Amino acid sequence: MRKLTTTAIATLLAPLSLWAGPAEMTFEEARHLIARTGFGAAPDEIARFIGMSYADGVDQILDGVQGTPTNPMPEWVNGWAYPHDQIWALGQTRTDLYFNNRYHDMRSLQKWWLREMIETPSPLTEKLVLFWHDHFATSADEHERPQWAGLQNQMFRTHAAGNFADLAEGILQDPGMLYFLTNTENRAAAPNENLAREFLELFTLGEGRGYDETDVVEAARALTGHTINTQGGDAYVFDHIVHDHGIKTILGNTGRHNADDLPRIVLDHPSFGPFVVERLWRAFVSHTPDPDEVTRLAAIWRAADWELKPLLRAMFLSDAFWDPANRGTIVKSPVELMVGSLRTFGTPLPYLDDLLWAVEDLGQELFFPPNVGGWPEGTGWINDATASSRATMLHQLLQYDPDPREDSGGMMMSMQGTAASEPMADLQPDDLAVGQVFVTGAESFGGGAGHLGVTLFDLTFQGKHWRSLPLALSVRGPHDFNISMQTSDCPDFCLPGFPDRYQDAFGWVWFDANNVREGHTDWITEDDALLLATIFGHLPAILAAAPDQHHWSETAQAEGSMPLDDAIIGAGWLADFAQTHFGTPKGEVYVATTPPAAVGLTSPDITGMSREEAIEYMEEYHAQIAPGATPAYIYPDAGTWLAAVPLGGFDSKRAEAALLAAPLPAEGQRMEKTASDPEALLRAIVMSPHFQLN
Repeated sequence: MRKLTTTAIATLLAPLSLWAGPAEMTFEEARHLIARTGFGAAPDEIARFIGMSYADGVDQILDGVQGTPTNPMPEWVNGWAYPHDQIWALGQTRTDLYFNNRYHDMRSLQKWWLREMIETPSPLTEKLVLFWHDHFATSADEHERPQWAGLQNQMFRTHAAGNFADLAEGILQDPGMLYFLTNTENRAAAPNENLAREFLELFTLGEGRGYDETDVVEAARALTGHTINTQGGDAYVFDHIVHDHGIKTILGNTGRHNADDLPRIVLDHPSFGPFVVERLWRAFVSHTPDPDEVTRLAAIWRAADWELKPLLRAMFLSDAFWDPANRGTIVKSPVELMVGSLRTFGTPLPYLDDLLWAVEDLGQELFFPPNVGGWPEGTGWINDATASSRATMLHQLLQYDPDPREDSGGMMMSMQGTAASEPMADLQPDDLAVGQVFVTGAESFGGGAGHLGVTLFDLTFQGKHWRSLPLALSVRGPHDFNISMQTSDCPDFCLPGFPDRYQDAFGWVWFDANNVREGHTDWITEDDALLLATIFGHLPAILAAAPDQHHWSETAQAEGSMPLDDAIIGAGWLADFAQTHFGTPKGEVYVATTPPAAVGLTSPDITGMSREEAIEYMEEYHAQIAPGATPAYIYPDAGTWLAAVPLGGFDSKRAEAALLAAPLPAEGQRMEKTASDPEALLRAIVMSPHFQLN
């Protein structure tokens, strides 16, 4: 994607730069700018912007947008992916524990984001990340992988005010989106149109704008094979085998297109631009986009090669953005209402759980939008039930003790810690350490023959450490078997010379015994032979060390699964074959070396504790995963807050101006309170329905 130079953008926006609004922003204008581009406006924030020009204020806010969070994400977000699709092999109890811990991971991620919204020095960053999360709506309820939700948030954050093409490209490779819109099922033989349709209708062009059903079908063909490698690392992968490599015509553009081409084709189309501009307009200006302004802003955006900052700057400097008639017209979403209130009043929260429950009860559970269309907009947030709930939640929020716990600001919200274990200290180079074993298939043909699926997780060998090595074995007898290994987690040293014709996009390589016996092994290096000799030579011992796998339970055996003894016999045949053709393992094998946290099984264990010890342990445990949040500006009481309002004091009119986007509609409704009761004054203003409008 072509990037405009700073000079080119400056030339493009010269007319806007010359019009900077008044020479000095008023108190009301400063409050409006801060509140619309973020969450609420504390008196000290307002004071910083009074006297700036419109252009200087907007530039300062845009310059502050950051691609990384102030508070680090939970550590596991960028750690190894847990073996989500294999964990069931460990049995029902540990599977239940695994998903219970994923629930806590998701809660910690939600609280991390709320904390970031409250504490960030760049509220526009968080407002844009929330906007893109709603625009490219994906619910974690479908995939149950908190790591995918965290990585998607990271992607939105990186490109929040960058180039829209990067966002479009990122979402087409996002595991959460690919799973949510079932593009994992999109194959040339049976195209799935879900992602293609929503990409055109909800993410880029807008419903009925410049495309037809043929374009949806052709775009779906382009997206075939763009899927997820769930066994090798829960990551995006392009499966060229199921991709439709034929000629496609999308929006009049003909070629052998795939997902990499789709953003360019769509962004180059004359119809692209207005739909996204309208959505941004409704978020930042008013619920009713001005068609002429949308056309003007879309032209500016196209000329800026889809860079978002020039578009946002033009929008924030438009007459409509500053028009008093557009103030107090945007209904705050639950997150904007609650987070904005905390930032406005400078209220620290010792625990974030109550805030998380509040926004959920009001209908905006982070990472769980209700559908691909996202959350409601505007008056869609308000009905008889939510109107009452919003007032109740605000009332409860005002009861918080503003004195946070001393340690709340520095806690890390990581329950699991890093996913990867540390290699064993006394492990020799030729020793094999297998962290966990997952038997994912065990179909018996009798007497040791059958199909066996095994994933070896968290391996260490020859000084190297990698996440997983899935194996698929078809054993027909002592000298007759096919062998498959998925090497995507160790591409640099797992059979690097293996012929391309015997491997697929997921990293699976396969060969049979006859090929090896016939000498078709010119691809095997000395290191390859040692690895194969070690893995297959130790396989009987590896299986014997995992007798409690699901496939070897009584229930599974009754369903025709291969018994453990038969599996060991079949593995023994393979070990004999490996010794003949690859060599004998030189080292020892160690199984179950991975701590439970590495596969997501960490949980409070209160077995054997007294009641008092258990209570203390649980309190300490939850304190580690439930930190508080502290806004940049803290006001210990209502009087201090009112005193901080620029040109303020206890005058109710000034307090209203600091809290409301527009004055109350009638002078007779003004809530006059005396200086002796500042808390009652602020409470009365906050409980007014007008406080819920931006």
